Amino acid sequence: MELITFQPVFPWVALAIVFAAALLMLLIGPSFIELNRSRRITLTGLRLGVILLVFLAMLRPGCVEKIEKNQAAILLFLLDSSRSMELPHVADDSSRWKAMVEMVRENESRIAKLAENKIETKFYTFDNRQQLLNVEGGVVNLPDKPEGAETDIGSALYRTSIDARDQRLLAVVMATDGNQNALEPEIEISQAAEALEDMEVPLLAVQLGLAGDSGQLADVAITNFPEQLVVNKKNDLIAKATMVTRGYVNQNVKVQLVVSDENGVEQTVATEVFRPSRPFEETNIELKYRPTEPGEFRIKVRAVPMPDEKAVRNNELDGFLTVRDQGMRVLFVNGALGNEQRFLRYSLPALDFVDMDFFPIYPSENARRQWPLKTLESEFRDPKKYDVFILCNVDSTALSPASWDALAEAVGAGKGLLMLGGTHSFGAGQYFKTALADLLPIKMDPRERQEFDQDIRRELHINSPFKLKPVRNDFLTRISDVESYKKAWEELPPLVGANRISVKETATVYLVSDDDANRPIMASATVGGRVLVFAGDSTWRWRRLGFEAEYNRFWRQVVLWLAFWDARSDEAVSIELPKRRFNAKSLVKFGVVVKSIAGEVVEDVDFDAKLILPSGEEKLISITKSGDSFQSVLEPEMVAEAGLYQVRVAANRNGNPVGESAREFVVMDRDKEKANPVANPEQMKRLADQTREFGGRAIPPEQLSEILDEYIDNPPMTKIEIPNRRRLGESMPDATIFIVVFVGLLGTEWWLRKKWGLV
Repeated sequence: MELITFQPVFPWVALAIVFAAALLMLLIGPSFIELNRSRRITLTGLRLGVILLVFLAMLRPGCVEKIEKNQAAILLFLLDSSRSMELPHVADDSSRWKAMVEMVRENESRIAKLAENKIETKFYTFDNRQQLLNVEGGVVNLPDKPEGAETDIGSALYRTSIDARDQRLLAVVMATDGNQNALEPEIEISQAAEALEDMEVPLLAVQLGLAGDSGQLADVAITNFPEQLVVNKKNDLIAKATMVTRGYVNQNVKVQLVVSDENGVEQTVATEVFRPSRPFEETNIELKYRPTEPGEFRIKVRAVPMPDEKAVRNNELDGFLTVRDQGMRVLFVNGALGNEQRFLRYSLPALDFVDMDFFPIYPSENARRQWPLKTLESEFRDPKKYDVFILCNVDSTALSPASWDALAEAVGAGKGLLMLGGTHSFGAGQYFKTALADLLPIKMDPRERQEFDQDIRRELHINSPFKLKPVRNDFLTRISDVESYKKAWEELPPLVGANRISVKETATVYLVSDDDANRPIMASATVGGRVLVFAGDSTWRWRRLGFEAEYNRFWRQVVLWLAFWDARSDEAVSIELPKRRFNAKSLVKFGVVVKSIAGEVVEDVDFDAKLILPSGEEKLISITKSGDSFQSVLEPEMVAEAGLYQVRVAANRNGNPVGESAREFVVMDRDKEKANPVANPEQMKRLADQTREFGGRAIPPEQLSEILDEYIDNPPMTKIEIPNRRRLGESMPDATIFIVVFVGLLGTEWWLRKKWGLV
């Protein structure tokens, strides 16, 4: 016993008062009989004993005894069991798995000796999860071969080491090729390294496989190729890809462009030969192809396998090619120059099928003397020249009335028109006087006129920053996955301002300001062609501030919508599948949109949907409501087979068919674990170096025996003090003795009082 402790049920002062009051009560005797001195002392002694026992119980006394013991240590082994371990470890083609198994078997006798020295060993295999292995007499029960799906180094390291944090973790031995292949790891590698560093535990990184710069690897890989391509019929498609070659200096590498029709028949449509000049070379490839028929085709870039190439699954990449009957031509008419027009002119022509002409109208004083211009009247009247017209901050007085009449006639005949905000757009530019007044979805007032060379009329504009909020689920507003399109708008940077517009009752509003006023920002009208007004002029900030993908998608969808090219607008049902290329056992998500004849999204529908596998087998799939849209998620096991898949969706409303649609995607025959023969020892070295202060380092498999011998010869034993706590009443003997004594004192006191006639 080293330490006596108390845990009173009440504060000490309260206990003292209660104890004092109980002692004073001992002075009170019976008033109806006289006790002699010996009897009084006997009763007082018994009662005092009861009081002392109660006081002792209220104090809750105990003792803490410290016992000194030797603390055992744990040595943790993490062994990569993913399929990449079947790739070569060294140039003689021996696999990484074989090298790791040999390392473990050679050290099994040492593992048994470690156990004798109170050093426990735990073995785990890992891919994207961890599996504890059985060890009996130093023999580790290893799997026959590595079959893991994908390597997740960070999660394996973090999970297993954290699980052992309450024990004495001597070191972590991790044997892997260093390639982190998990697409969405739970724990990043850096986070796992920081956890080891905080625990002061060394990482011994056993490096398996050859680095890419070793000069002993031979490989050709297509590393980049777009998933979806669009081209017009009889126009040249320039298919761009990236090829990486290792070990084929001054050798001819043949690359092919292959197109498959709807029946799966492949045709090589272009071939180029490249000759690397360095051991490791990254080459930009361009293959030209001119399709003659419209439709949707599967397309791939393929590098013909080379001699001695070990991993050939990375030699090709698939995509999808849409061949249109005709392209889209856009005329962009711009007033005062600004960032909005500049960024739009870069973004829109990046679509292969968009050909844009830019016509600037500078509003300088000298230029205005030449107004109204008649130059564009013929352009507007030519029905074959342009599909979409964009007006950006153009004052209506810049063009002749006949020009505006011609533009109105073109829009009425089916052409698209987009008018952007600006100081001379809408009513401020006197469009109420033009033939466009009846076509635009907004109301305009003659009093809104903005004169040149005068201060900007602030009452015509929203003069404070605001974000945009979609008011309907539509092709125009979905700038991300279907289920998260609203959140995407919330994350976009705010616009710095916009024109104040008032929409007509017949207009369709898509975007409003996110403030309490909910001011309309984007609205449309259909008058033969499609007309869209966007009151802002600072969406360029999205691209400047890191939201380039959302910016590009929004404006490109606007142009597609204006030209009636939006998401198969001729169909009532459309499938939104942003990605068309997946790895095996990926999570595939897609959205489904059903529209009425008027283009409104329909929500009260039922679906019959199925997935057609490459084998031809059909599987039923479910489509569920998500907010104000529909989506489906294909579980990884449904897309385990490589090949071409097709999703077919039929919509029904009140038992009547609404429409159906089909969409294809491809699961690559490209095992990510085995597609890249190059190991990443540098990553493991960086990881181990973070624990160098505590003994961490990167080692070859042969060096592990030296480290284990060191632990055997000098076992790192540590004595620890283990507190052994006991408290009155917590054990059965203590409680029994206390109750017996307490009841005995009370019983004896009562028996004596009865015998002496006190009760």
